Amino acid sequence: MNNIQKLGVGIIAFEGLEHIKNIIYEIRDLTDVIIICLQKLSYHGEPIDENDIKEAEELKDLGYVDEIVWFEPENTYENEGDSGPRYVETDKRNFILDYLEGIENCSHSLVIDSDEFYDREDFKRAKEVIDNDPRLVVTYCQYINYYRDYKHTLVWPFLAYVPFISKSSYRFDFKHGSFDKPSDPTRRYVLNENEQFIIFNFDIVKMHHLSFIRLDITKKLDSWSSKKYFAKVEGLREAIIDRYENYKEGQNAILMFNVPNYQVIVNKLNKQYIHPHFRIDKKPTKLR
Repeated sequence: MNNIQKLGVGIIAFEGLEHIKNIIYEIRDLTDVIIICLQKLSYHGEPIDENDIKEAEELKDLGYVDEIVWFEPENTYENEGDSGPRYVETDKRNFILDYLEGIENCSHSLVIDSDEFYDREDFKRAKEVIDNDPRLVVTYCQYINYYRDYKHTLVWPFLAYVPFISKSSYRFDFKHGSFDKPSDPTRRYVLNENEQFIIFNFDIVKMHHLSFIRLDITKKLDSWSSKKYFAKVEGLREAIIDRYENYKEGQNAILMFNVPNYQVIVNKLNKQYIHPHFRIDKKPTKLR
């Protein structure tokens, strides 16, 4: 039916660029446009690392991305206190959607962070479902959070969801999103009256969130939009770093999340289910 006339992917990046080459390697030929969206300052005012800018430019030179766009927030939402950075993050996601819809003329879009990995076959299968059913205007899927490597996952007290490929004309709203399940409030789509989102079955497509696989975990912690919520917890940042860098099998992860004692169970998988093409500490080669 070709419901998807043109598919654009926008990748939010400030740190964690080491994963982008693997993310794009899986889906490059299943998409029409891929952009990286950078910003000069983090949600908390820290400048972007020049090496991360160079890495983004290298990804463009090698054919992984089509364009690098820069986001400069018009509103810092200081009146929203600790929630301010999250409003800015929502604006950033909508800025990407504006670009993909208005500049690139994409009928459908997927906005992801720089650590969100989709297996190629899963992505292809779910895309075909959307392509053949025009009723699927907004879709979501579940995801798995990884810790330190591709064989350890974080066990959450709930199933979390993330938006998947959706029509480019829809936007996110931090306070008034239509999605009522556990999810990041900066990316809950607003639906029109009588419209419904659909959630893909876990066996069809899932997002592999490489959330706590980093070459430098401190960069993630210091630029995280929700950092202010936990900044007053004395010693938490240092405890997270120490546990991450010196983790021993059987220990819990320590995280900036609203869970008892800031600890989350770590599960070791029986086997590795995803196999990224590149080691994250190695430079990418020209895209196939």
